[in-house]
Amino acid sequence: MPGVGKWILVALLATLAGASGAACAKTGHTSPDLGEGPSGDGADGGASHASTAPVPLNTSLISNTSLCTPGAPAVDWSPLRRISRVEYDNMVRDLLGDTTAPAVAFAPESPLADGVNFQANTYTSASALIVQQYAQAAETLAQAAVGDTNRLNNVVLPCHTEDDACAQQFIGTFANKAFRGQLDAAESAGLFQVYSDVKAQFDFATGIQAVITAVLESPRFLFVFEFGNGTPSGDVVPLSSYEIAGRLALFLWRSVPDDALMQAAAAGQLATAAQVDAQAERMLAPPASGPSKALGALDDFTTQWLQLQATPTLGKDSQYRGWKSQTGTELQAEALRDVSQLVLADNGSLSDLLTSPSSYVNSDLATAFYKVSAASGETVTVTLPQGQTTYFKTDLTAAGHAGILTAGGVLATQAHTTLPSSVLRGKLVREQILCDEIPPPPPNVPPPPTSVADGGTTRSLFNAHATVPGCVTCHQYMDPIGFGFGHFDATGAYQMLDANGFGTGPALDVTGQINAMHTGDLSGTFDDAKDLATQLAAAPQVSQCFVVQELRYALSRIETKADACSAQQVYGAFASSQLNMQKLLLALVQSDAFRYRSVVNAGSACQ
Repeated sequence: MPGVGKWILVALLATLAGASGAACAKTGHTSPDLGEGPSGDGADGGASHASTAPVPLNTSLISNTSLCTPGAPAVDWSPLRRISRVEYDNMVRDLLGDTTAPAVAFAPESPLADGVNFQANTYTSASALIVQQYAQAAETLAQAAVGDTNRLNNVVLPCHTEDDACAQQFIGTFANKAFRGQLDAAESAGLFQVYSDVKAQFDFATGIQAVITAVLESPRFLFVFEFGNGTPSGDVVPLSSYEIAGRLALFLWRSVPDDALMQAAAAGQLATAAQVDAQAERMLAPPASGPSKALGALDDFTTQWLQLQATPTLGKDSQYRGWKSQTGTELQAEALRDVSQLVLADNGSLSDLLTSPSSYVNSDLATAFYKVSAASGETVTVTLPQGQTTYFKTDLTAAGHAGILTAGGVLATQAHTTLPSSVLRGKLVREQILCDEIPPPPPNVPPPPTSVADGGTTRSLFNAHATVPGCVTCHQYMDPIGFGFGHFDATGAYQMLDANGFGTGPALDVTGQINAMHTGDLSGTFDDAKDLATQLAAAPQVSQCFVVQELRYALSRIETKADACSAQQVYGAFASSQLNMQKLLLALVQSDAFRYRSVVNAGSACQ
């Protein structure tokens, strides 16, 4: 298809720049009472921030009830964002039946804010690098789709007549779903013209290939456009039915809407909170066949929330003989299954997640890593790079397990190659579980220790932060929490002594302390990781933080004061359900923050 990709790429570069600029009325907004957030170069090829993220409010969004004034719906500005790499791969899977996951190689997203681990293309512009990657992926995916006759006829095309009527029908279904219900007559005509021009020069299949390429390179596919529909209430307008369908699919599936969602949107059956709830329940329910689409979204949330991105590629020093080349991959799968099974199958609670001694492990992890018998409990099939394997729900009390924070993958990732890290482990709890931001370290920080001197302990190495001027300011909030995980070595495996893989060592002191960063925050001492997990599970700050984390993930932006009523409403439903994880998701999609957006007056802030 010579020449087609080139003109699409040129047009896309101009369109993407315009799409980012046209939205400056809202994406460039900085709330004056919140101050400015992070700025500078983005992660995707050095792109600069297209807008400024507000400063996170954290759990005060919920605990400070004065922030909510009941009445008309209130939400803050809704920034324009590009879809994430996970969303891209899921979308082409559901649109084209393609499972090659090309977006894995795309430039990464940027963090939403300092101290917030979730990453999205919300506060960064599109770089030349990512545009080139979009173009290359679109052309490759389109060529593969039409090159596989079976997939073309049974997955991609809704008809088999290979004529203009079939092409028009294909555009009406494929492009409309890819654009999440936002295909209008002008765009449909433009895509048909692309098909016609290419077909005239080549053939029907190449014309369809050109349409697929154009759709996957379109801003309507790559960006999440929301304009609202209906009568504004002050600065707030309800989302259209198709925009609600898109939000549901993006949040619960990280993909495009399915036929049922598209039909509900077309029939105007996503207008009320009850209607949205009904669709969300269907989307979270076990499917009649095949894996649940909700599984991928939960895995994405868990990976970012618990910082498990690098777990499969971790390397550990040779004295850790239980660590194999595949251990990191297996441990990541364990943590992901613990969360997804709890939410989708067990209908469990946040308290269960933080305290349960049971975990899903395969026989290799059970015997070689955790050193327990691989007793067969509930099972789930997991696909790893080396093939499918069965994970058993196993009691890991003997291995010191006390909830998701003591999962091997979580602890191995928050450690160094030789020694465990009280700093990294304490920081994870502080930021991800308590929603307290820790500032980045100053420049020229010395590297972490790699060995323990004779007669010393790992704890004493890190406890030195308490006496170094300039260090204690931040480390007092991390290290005392991380000390509670001292029974777990650098691989996340349980150790009775401070042995660090060598078989013997001094006794361990695993007592710790939570120092409150703000008035009213959780504080106090604990005896070990199990005691810490119990205290965290019972603390309102922790459940409030989890609501905030889910809100950030669902909306792909930072919370502001305008979200307070929604957050407090969601938290109320979460708390009254005994912290049921699925009830939280359902309450969130019914909130004003999810169902409304700020009013857009195009260009008003740019004039």
